[in-house]
Formats: sequence, structure tokens, C-alpha cells
Amino acid sequence: MSPPRTTAEHPSPTLNENSLILGEVRGQMRELVHTLNTLSAKLDGLTREVVGLGPLTSDIADLKARIAALEAASNRSEGARTLGVMLIKSPVLGWLFGVAATAWALMTGRIHP
Repeated sequence: MSPPRTTAEHPSPTLNENSLILGEVRGQMRELVHTLNTLSAKLDGLTREVVGLGPLTSDIADLKARIAALEAASNRSEGARTLGVMLIKSPVLGWLFGVAATAWALMTGRIHP
């Protein structure tokens, strides 16, 4: 069997130890106050930046409208170019042009059959 435990009370801290503990707590409190002040300054700066970004919402909407208009104009232009290129590369168009040129030359007397 083990001997019964006795609860030994810690002796109360001395005045010098209390002063050390109090100084330590004061130092930690100062660090906390400085940290909070620094965070507050950072948040103030961020708040100013966020408030300054407010007008960007309307600018973004305007830019989106302009982009949509430019894309529509580009698509129309690209469609017209595609139709023109398709006609120029078409062999049927070449044959028709050749027949028309020959008929014109025959009718004006430029060539004789």
C-alpha cells in the first residue's frame, strides 16, 4: 500500500514575485494594445480602398456593354468577310465569270469565233 497523499499548499508568492508577475502582465497588455492599434490602422486602410472601389461597379457594367457591342460588330464583319471569301473561292463563280467575259467579248466583237 502506498502512503496517503497529503496536499501540500504552495506558499503564497512574495511581494517580489507578485511584482514580476504584474510586470509580465503589463508587458503582455502593452503588446496586445500595440497589436490592436496596428490591426486597426490596417483595417482603416483597407476600408478606404474598398470604399474607393465602389465606382468600379458601374465602370465594369459600361465596359461589358462596350465589349458586347464590339463583339457584335466583329461578328458581322467576320460574317461578311467569310461570305466574300467563299464567293471568291467558289469554282462556280469562276465559271460564271468566264462565261460572262466570253459572251461580252463575242458580243462586242473583241474576239471572233
